[in-house]
Amino acid sequence: MTDHNLLIEKLSQSVQPVKRPRATGWRVLTWLAGALPCGVLASFLVQRSLTDWSQPGAHWAMLQLALAFVLGTLAIRSAFTMSIAGRRSISWKALLPLGLLWLALSILNIPRVEPPLHVGDGTNCYTFLLVVSTPMMVMMIASLRRTRALHPVRSLTMAGFGVACMAVTLLAFCHPVHLHKEDFVMHLAAIVTIVALTVLLGKRWVAIT
Repeated sequence: MTDHNLLIEKLSQSVQPVKRPRATGWRVLTWLAGALPCGVLASFLVQRSLTDWSQPGAHWAMLQLALAFVLGTLAIRSAFTMSIAGRRSISWKALLPLGLLWLALSILNIPRVEPPLHVGDGTNCYTFLLVVSTPMMVMMIASLRRTRALHPVRSLTMAGFGVACMAVTLLAFCHPVHLHKEDFVMHLAAIVTIVALTVLLGKRWVAIT
């Protein structure tokens, strides 16, 4: 087409209005307000008993819960930020100290003389984390699809880590105060699985095509 004015006019007619995304803080709050209740509802699909916060050492479990929530919130914020070109997000190096602190507290929370482990306890934790994270994962991918991402794998990895942290936060409300080694291993396995699933399921929907 040699008539550039006609080309511009035709293209202008097909252009859809662009809606500016909300501020990152509001996106995080909106996601938390929708995802956490969905995670709580999903938790009823897995039989668990509520945590007895009167047990000795419960304050360490509360600290772990708080760390997991803070880590999850920061990771979700970072995922939203890095999905928009030109914006600087929190580096994984900034999250590393908190992550290592959570890891250290988890290890210290494993008693030397472990209470009896019931059959399937570790597997139940793994199942719980995956079930609870599923609706949050779907909502996270849908939220990132709003802006897409130049580097979808990086954004989705951070998002998956945030979802995993929120699932661990919910698990703290229905888990014994002290951990078994098997429990701890299954928690880590579930976190890796959630991150991997978020990347694999979301890459197609979040990538800019």
